[in-house]
Amino acid sequence: MSLPLEGIRVIDFGQIYAAPYCTLQLAAMGAEVIKIEPPGAGELLRRPDLSPGGVNYSFLMLNPNKKSVTLNLKHPRGCEIALRLIETADVLVENYLEGVMESFGLGYGQISERFPRLIYASGKGYGSGSRWAKLGAMDNTVQAASGFISITGFAERGVKTSATFIDMGTGSHLVSGILAALLHRERTGRGQKVEVAMMDVAIPALTSALAPVLQGRKFKRLGNRHWGACPTNVYPARDGEVLIFCLTEAHWQTLARLMGREDLIGQEQYKSHASRLRIADEVDAIVAAWTREQARDAVVELMIESGIPSAPVRELEEVIADPEVTRRAMLVDSEYPTRGPVKVMGTPIKLSAAPQKDIPNRRPAELGEHTEEVLASVGIGAAELARLKAEGVV
Repeated sequence: MSLPLEGIRVIDFGQIYAAPYCTLQLAAMGAEVIKIEPPGAGELLRRPDLSPGGVNYSFLMLNPNKKSVTLNLKHPRGCEIALRLIETADVLVENYLEGVMESFGLGYGQISERFPRLIYASGKGYGSGSRWAKLGAMDNTVQAASGFISITGFAERGVKTSATFIDMGTGSHLVSGILAALLHRERTGRGQKVEVAMMDVAIPALTSALAPVLQGRKFKRLGNRHWGACPTNVYPARDGEVLIFCLTEAHWQTLARLMGREDLIGQEQYKSHASRLRIADEVDAIVAAWTREQARDAVVELMIESGIPSAPVRELEEVIADPEVTRRAMLVDSEYPTRGPVKVMGTPIKLSAAPQKDIPNRRPAELGEHTEEVLASVGIGAAELARLKAEGVV
């Protein structure tokens, strides 16, 4: 069974998280991904100076099923070779700071006429032309700029999340844009530029927080509570913690019965979300007194049986050991020459015509591992390759 992107060649100038996550998903769909890295240390996330085995584990997780080519884009010959590779490609992916690709002579405006069928996909921090376009953007800086930090945490102080959800969301939106552009090219024969800004990705995730602000009200940090549903919180269990989310009145009434507190259902102060929110501390104390006597997973099972949204608060060690994570192939067994066995990231996109057994599972490439092979495909033989190495081009 062929994969949907077999025959599609992607030249990947990505670094860190957003663009590499995009090309990870394209590779899982069958695309040939050629990752361009600077000679020496490779792309930033490899971090050979700080990592066991000379490579960062996060880099390995995001870069299976790709070919690695070293190319010095600050050297004229490096840019010339990059253009030869782009000529063979369907898609280019990059997430450099604005102006960097242009400094290499590889900006969209510089090459689009030469390669009219090329899909040029750019991940940016704040979008081309933004007053912040040349400001370095990482997930945490965009969390700050988007207001995410200001709404996350408890009343005393906002906090960032350690999860790079904006980076990964940017990568996923790039995939969507690339697939749409490929479909458009099939209809018209023309490529185009696809741009996704991290700031733009953050805004829809703020929908429930923006809603009161757009109506003239101040959003207040609530910790693990919910602005419109009570009880909702993380509660102590005998052996951990559990999140319970009573979204509807039926959920609350069911929970009250499970706790043996049917007496609360008819009382005025407990009759609605609005009234319970006014005494949220009291309501949470009632629920916590009950959950504290139960085993965490027993509470969750009871909530599942009763139809109340709930989940255990798990440590990451539990998550990676979860059979469901394995069954869904989200962490896949691989290896790396200097690190031995490793886990790499799978794709959350599941296609019925492309079962897991058909998805490629090639280990992450060593730096420059495929340089000779890939450059040979554009007519660079052994003698020329040796000269390029001597000149610091590859």
